Amino acid sequence: MDITDLTIKICRHAESKQNTGCLDIRDVGDYRIPLADEGATQALQVGRENAAFLRTPGTLFYRSPYLRVRQTMDNVLLGAGLKEPGGEPVVRVYEDPQLREVEHGYKSVDQQESMRKLHGWFYYRYEGGESPADCYDRCASFIESMMQQVRRKPGTRQIFICTHGLTARLLVMRFLYLTVEQFELLDNPYNCDVITIAPLKNLVNPQFASRRWGVVGLRVRKESEKNTPIVAEGA
Repeated sequence: MDITDLTIKICRHAESKQNTGCLDIRDVGDYRIPLADEGATQALQVGRENAAFLRTPGTLFYRSPYLRVRQTMDNVLLGAGLKEPGGEPVVRVYEDPQLREVEHGYKSVDQQESMRKLHGWFYYRYEGGESPADCYDRCASFIESMMQQVRRKPGTRQIFICTHGLTARLLVMRFLYLTVEQFELLDNPYNCDVITIAPLKNLVNPQFASRRWGVVGLRVRKESEKNTPIVAEGA
């Protein structure tokens, strides 16, 4: 198979009860945070809007094991008609811990802001947790495993990944070989935003480009917006 035919859609989870301020990960545990009511509605809408893509035979589905992502994927599939309420999906969904949220440790993130600024937003490792650089490493490992699976399944042309905001940006960074400085231009996606990586020939006004690949759907900081794609170094 020619892997340049691939289209990859990466979806940040829907609005959770932490996003609304109803729950705190230090009280509940990050992986246990569920969706808010509005989040379920958001995910259903993503499923409806992307139904043609999601229902294409051979599409691969991946998700983080965190509860809010599981619930997002369930509602996306429900909206796309690939799952009945209370039933099992009619497609296989691969759950991969490498797609989990960046681990923020067990101490206040706000109290570590000065250290993050000093040592670099990308490099600073949260006390008892990870740095974005650590998450980048497992994103690289995930992409390698994913591409091996694509090669084993010759009919695969499309991939849908449901994960977390920072993890989504790091997947883009690794796939397009963005620099750290380019990564730091990216804002966190909104809940249920969908980012698309595809061949340049299939995209209109890609935000970043690397050889034959491009990406759309990112939130780029306003001061960095340009009318031409930001080309990754070494591309």
